[in-house]
Amino acid sequence: MVKGIIFDMDGVLIDSEPLHKKIEQQMLIELGVNLSHDEHIKFAGVGKEFWNIIKKRFGYNRDVTAEWLHEEKRERYLKALSAKPIIPIEGVIEVVTEARKRNIPLAVASSSSSYLIHLVLKAIGIDNDISCVVSGEEVPNNKPSPDIFLRTAELMQIDPKACLVIEDSANGVQAAKDAGMYCVAFLNLNSGKQDLSKADHIIHSMVEVIEYI
Repeated sequence: MVKGIIFDMDGVLIDSEPLHKKIEQQMLIELGVNLSHDEHIKFAGVGKEFWNIIKKRFGYNRDVTAEWLHEEKRERYLKALSAKPIIPIEGVIEVVTEARKRNIPLAVASSSSSYLIHLVLKAIGIDNDISCVVSGEEVPNNKPSPDIFLRTAELMQIDPKACLVIEDSANGVQAAKDAGMYCVAFLNLNSGKQDLSKADHIIHSMVEVIEYI
């Protein structure tokens, strides 16, 4: 029986992965790094660790830190995101409404910053429905490590085995399963070609989540 639902944000609540990738590609070009699209999508969900990995792999000769790049990317992303209305992925509101009817608590565990998560939740009108928010910046290791999901379950005071995670990336699915949670993977075509085979179920529409609660 599901006692708590944990949403990822990017690619699950809002269709933001293309914007993330566009901004990262712009910055990579500025750094002189050539990262193919197929390689790039493998980093979906890893958050700030992306820049550390890129720096180790390509060793770009620039007087900037991975931390600075992470902050610069976040500023560019916030500016671009705020330039147009933020809308939820179709089916999200229906899932939230159904969970509310069944008194199932909801949480968000995302690699994005806490500020950005709360901004998005308010923009799509579900901030009052979310009982717990955990950012990747609040845990030692980001996805595919299970840290963020285990911390969320701890704050919700729910056994990880009773949690349903909704993810759209291979890294997120891996993290959820390693946390011992039930995972439904949303096949979002805008999130790139992700290997979701480790999920318990793969759905093509967010509204299908209701079948598993």
